[in-house]
Amino acid sequence: MRRLIISTLITLLAAFELHAQALNPNQLAMNWVDRLNALDDWHISDDGKEEGVDAVVDRMMELFTPDVLAEVPPHDEEQLGPVMLVGSGQVRKWVDKLARTHVKLNYVIKRQTEKEVEGELMVYSKPLPWGGLGISFQIIAGYSLRKDRRRFMELGAVFIQFREDGKIQRFRLLLAEKDQVVD
Repeated sequence: MRRLIISTLITLLAAFELHAQALNPNQLAMNWVDRLNALDDWHISDDGKEEGVDAVVDRMMELFTPDVLAEVPPHDEEQLGPVMLVGSGQVRKWVDKLARTHVKLNYVIKRQTEKEVEGELMVYSKPLPWGGLGISFQIIAGYSLRKDRRRFMELGAVFIQFREDGKIQRFRLLLAEKDQVVD
């Protein structure tokens, strides 16, 4: 009996350790940023066909639950305030539009230094009462518009709630007023 209890405790500790590794806040944040930046990793063929856009959109969508709730900035210059997206279908449309209208995506997690050269990733996290993990971090967004190659920068913040399986249940992207980068 004693061996059974010890063996069960060891198994539980190992499971908790694996779970903690699976929901590593820095890795979750970096994975989200890497996949967002990869949305421009496709090209137009010599005969004018878009090649690879569906693959990069699919890869980004792997992160989300089917019933995801997302709040994102508008693409329409005339709209004020955020856009609320409900479900992976609406999020897919937003991700697809981002992939097709932006190039040279360069979202970077803002680092903080204290008398150091490199700086530390500042990803804040909190276990959620219903399970999973909430993270937030500041970003610097750099991108060009596909239609005219004008370059922009924006400061912003990302708030993501992950389920225990590592899928995004809620997502909020806040971006400040964009500034055009002029040479």
